[in-house]
Amino acid sequence: MRLTQAGLDGVFERLAQDAADGCMSVAALAVGDERGLVRKGVFGSDAAARRGRATIDGESLFFLASVTKPIFATAFMQLYDEGLVALDDPICRWLPEFDTRQKRAVTVRHLLAHTSGVPDVLPDTIRRQRPSAAGMIQMALSAPLAFEPGTRWEYSSATFYLLAEICRRLTGLDAADYLDQRLLVPLGMTDTGFDPRRRGRTMVPVRGVGADNPIKRFFLLRFVVALGHPGGGLWGSLDDLVRFGSALLAPRRQEGRWIPVSRKTFALMGEDHAGGVPGVIAGEERPVRHGLAWGKPTLNHPIAGSPRVVDHGGATGTRLWIDPDTRLVFVYFTNQWQPDRGPELTALRGVYEALGITAGATGAVPVGG
Repeated sequence: MRLTQAGLDGVFERLAQDAADGCMSVAALAVGDERGLVRKGVFGSDAAARRGRATIDGESLFFLASVTKPIFATAFMQLYDEGLVALDDPICRWLPEFDTRQKRAVTVRHLLAHTSGVPDVLPDTIRRQRPSAAGMIQMALSAPLAFEPGTRWEYSSATFYLLAEICRRLTGLDAADYLDQRLLVPLGMTDTGFDPRRRGRTMVPVRGVGADNPIKRFFLLRFVVALGHPGGGLWGSLDDLVRFGSALLAPRRQEGRWIPVSRKTFALMGEDHAGGVPGVIAGEERPVRHGLAWGKPTLNHPIAGSPRVVDHGGATGTRLWIDPDTRLVFVYFTNQWQPDRGPELTALRGVYEALGITAGATGAVPVGG
C-alpha cells in the first residue's frame, strides 16, 4: 500500500493535539518514500524561535544531534563503494597512532558498529574542558580501549572523529568539507550543515540543556559549531532528512559515483554487525543488534517495522527511520533534550497502520540518541 496525504490525517491530527496539550513545545513530522515527501507538519510554538516573526516550518533548522551519525557514515561509506576502505581493515592502516598492541585489532567495522572499545568523551568532560575538534580527535586516538574489540557493544560518538580523520587522510578534506562535497551538495541538502547561521533559516532552540538564556545559547552555539562533531553536530530540516532517506531508497549514479551510496552498500549498512554481543540499552544489559552507524530497532525490541528497518535518534528529540521493505521514510523532530518519546512512537505506529500494517508494541525506545 502507498502512503497518501489523506491516509495520514489521523497521525498528524493526533500529533497536533499532543503539541496543543503541551506534551512538547514543538513537534515536527515528515513522512515520505523513495519518491520523496508525502506529507509534513510542524505543530506547537516556541517564542524564542519566533523572534522577528520567524515561523517554524519544514525548512526550519533543528539540532539533529546523533542523527548526524548515519548521515556522516553514509558519506564515509562512499569510500567503501570506491574500494578505498574495507570493513575489516585495521584503522591503524591510516592512523598509525593506533598501531599499538591493544588497539591494532580495531577495524572500520568496529568503529561503525560501536564495538571498537574506544571510549566516548563524556558530555561533562566536553562542557568542562571545551576541547577543540583537534583535541577531540586526540582524545579518541589516545584513550585506552574499554574492552577488546568485537566483544561488547558500547555506544560511542568519539569514534566518528576517527572516521573523519580517516576521510581527511585519504581525501585531504576535513569533516565539514568532505560531507558537503560528497553528500550534502550532490543531494541538494542545502539546509544541513554544522553551522546553521549560514543557512538563513529559522533555528529552533533546544530546551533543557541549561542554555535557555539567549546569551548562553549564543556562546554554546559558537562552541558547538567550532567543534563540528561528525557524530553529533549537524543541524537540518524535515525537507532535507526526507531527501536523504528517499535517496538511500533510490540511489543514483553521478559522475561515476553512487549518490548517496549504492543499494548494495546501504543494505550492508543495515545488516547486524554487532552480532548480539552484550551491551547496555536503556539501562539494561542485553544482547545488541546494530548496523553500520544505524540502529536495528526491530531486532532489539518488539516494535513496528520490518527486520530491515534502520533508524537513529538524537538526544534533542530527533529521529530518522527508514524501512526498505515498506519504502517508508519517517522523520520526527522536537526541540527538547531527552524528551518523552511517547508521541513519536504513537506517530510511528499510526504511519504503519496507514500502510495497512498492524504494528506491534511500541513502548520501547529504539537504540540511538
